[in-house]
Amino acid sequence: MNTTHLEIFVAKNQSDVDIFWGLFNSYINELSLHVSMGDDFDLGYFYSDEYREIIEELRTREINPLNLFLIHKDGTMLGFLMYVTYFNEGGKCFLMEYYIEPMYRNLGYGEFTYSMVEKHVYADGAKYIELTPTNDANERFWRSVGYMKSSDMDEDHKYIYRKSLCI
Repeated sequence: MNTTHLEIFVAKNQSDVDIFWGLFNSYINELSLHVSMGDDFDLGYFYSDEYREIIEELRTREINPLNLFLIHKDGTMLGFLMYVTYFNEGGKCFLMEYYIEPMYRNLGYGEFTYSMVEKHVYADGAKYIELTPTNDANERFWRSVGYMKSSDMDEDHKYIYRKSLCI
């Protein structure tokens, strides 16, 4: 794995947000084929104007905004991630989505990028991260970077995985 020039950056302008939505569409198409944990997957919802408006509202709110990062290497977009840190909930960071394009998987980019993100959210004040894997491959990845399955479930009946941040 060559991680030279691998970077993450915040989606700030409309061009960045447009790039995100292009990657997000690929992600949702793929996810709809492989989701195996939780309730039924509503593909239409993720393509709806309603969903996009919710994401934009979360991204631009003053308190606990959604953080939207793009992942690139040498000018090529490899993926994205989005999370919210709830400082009013004990520093919980909820990693909503994390996506690496299929051709860049199993090369170490996902793990390396995740380690950068973890350091970033810790520096911002998060105390722990929660997420909900959607299939067995996701679960293996998240366990490999230190997440533990809790007994808690989200509204879609997916188990919540947690990792304490003590970097």
